[in-house]
Amino acid sequence: MGMYRGYRSLFWPAILILVGVFALLVNVGLVPVDRLDRLVDLWPLILVVIGLELVVRRALQGATAEIAAALIVLLAIGGAAAYVALGPSVPTGIQTLDTAGKVGSVNHAAVQVDAGSATITMQGSSSIGDDLFRAHIEYSGRKPDVSLDSSSGELHISQNDTSGFFFQSRRFALTLQLNSSVPWKIGVDTGASSNTFMLSALHVASIDLNTGTSKEDISVGAPSGTVPITINGGALTVNVHRPAGVAASVSVSGGAASLSFDGRQSKAVGTLTAQTSDYDHASDRYEIQVDGGACTVTVDARGLGA
Repeated sequence: MGMYRGYRSLFWPAILILVGVFALLVNVGLVPVDRLDRLVDLWPLILVVIGLELVVRRALQGATAEIAAALIVLLAIGGAAAYVALGPSVPTGIQTLDTAGKVGSVNHAAVQVDAGSATITMQGSSSIGDDLFRAHIEYSGRKPDVSLDSSSGELHISQNDTSGFFFQSRRFALTLQLNSSVPWKIGVDTGASSNTFMLSALHVASIDLNTGTSKEDISVGAPSGTVPITINGGALTVNVHRPAGVAASVSVSGGAASLSFDGRQSKAVGTLTAQTSDYDHASDRYEIQVDGGACTVTVDARGLGA
């Protein structure tokens, strides 16, 4: 109890000191008000201070422990003040980024998107000329990174959302056009997301989606060979639309699973599977795998113009 009372006796004074320090820095003009949101970057510092306090109080006794604990708190406050006052600014509000890359000599391509909470619209296009891709991003927080390896055709779009954890939301809305003259491998890693893939005009080599809670709407064209579509996440709503007459199989596994496959409904706790009658003998087909906690999956057939 003595250790707990000692720690508690420093916690609230430290909070008051921290608030007072930043109020003073703002009032004298050393720190703009819009920099205060950088404090949310420092939430792990609280855990570090608590851990150091516990170590000090176990290793030292009496006044020595109190002095060491106070120094830890003061150093943490000083470091936080320096970080907010001197660290690089993070843009506020909604920003936009438009970028593109040329096809060059690329004969196959891959795109990997890494983001936190996201809204993604991805579309195959034959009307973007000699551009391999065109991307429009609306975002808040840190500027997304967009890089293209022109030799391999690998496109990487990411926003490292290391600020705020669950205390602060970020916006990441990506509209991406992909040149339909080359085959594409598509990968997406996100948190909570709502994604639309309009890929009927695209030669898709594979789709690999890893997400948290998400809604995925995927329209694909005629496959070449066996094309895997893999989706992993928590609570998933997945709709996959393929051309009429195209062979496909689907496996849904996790907790509560609901599957509608070409109009046939099934539900289970565990794993559900279905496939077209010609799947085993088809050379061109889709192989769909969905793994999650709660999964609602629809796989249906549409005309190429749908």
